[in-house]
Amino acid sequence: MLPIYLTYDSGVDEFEIRAIMIALIEFKKLRPRQKVTVHGSKPWSTGDYSSADWYIKSAKRIFREDLGRVQLDADSILTLLENEPWQAQQSHIDLFFTSYDLSLRGINFCFGIARGRNTVQSLYRFRRLCEDDREIAIKTLVWHELGHIFGLASDLSRSNTRDCCGSHCTNEGCAMCQGVSVKEWVMHAREVKKYGMIYCSQCMDDLRRARP
Repeated sequence: MLPIYLTYDSGVDEFEIRAIMIALIEFKKLRPRQKVTVHGSKPWSTGDYSSADWYIKSAKRIFREDLGRVQLDADSILTLLENEPWQAQQSHIDLFFTSYDLSLRGINFCFGIARGRNTVQSLYRFRRLCEDDREIAIKTLVWHELGHIFGLASDLSRSNTRDCCGSHCTNEGCAMCQGVSVKEWVMHAREVKKYGMIYCSQCMDDLRRARP
C-alpha cells in the first residue's frame, strides 16, 4: 500500500492545514493501513524538488486577461510531481495543495486534478467562504481527489456515474460528485456533511478493491 505524501506551499494557512488534516484522519478510518507522511511547506532538501514552493516557482504561469491576474498551470505541477526523484526512491501518492488559483487547458479554473498517483489542489477560491462552508469544501475536495487516485466512480458503464469533466458519481452525499463552480461545490459539500458519509456504497466498493 503506497504511502501518501502531503505537501503544501507556504501560502496555505493554518485553517486550511487543519481542514486537510481532519479530512485525512477521516479518510484513514476507511483505509487504516494507509500511511500519511506530512512534508508540509518546509524544504526537505536543497536544490531542485526541494520544497512545495519550488514546485510553485517552477510551474508554468497563465496570464488571464479577463481576471487581470496569473493562474498556475495545474498540468505542469502534475508533470513535476511525476518526474520528481523521490518517486524513484520511494513510490508514493502525492497530495499537493496550493494557495494559488489553478487553470487547465480549455477551462477557466479548476479546484483540483488527479492523474496517476498524483493530485494538485487549489484552496484559492474557497477563501471568501464562511468558516463552516470553507472547511467542508476543503475536506470534500481532499476526499474527491483521493477518490480519483484510488479509481472511484471511474466506470462510466455503471448507473451511478457520468462524464462531467471526468468520471464522477451521481449519488447524493458522495464526495465523488462533481461541482464546477464554488456555489455548486459548497452545495455538494453540504450534502456530503448532511449524509454523514464520505463515499456512497458503490464508491466504497471501489475503495475496498483499490490497490495503490
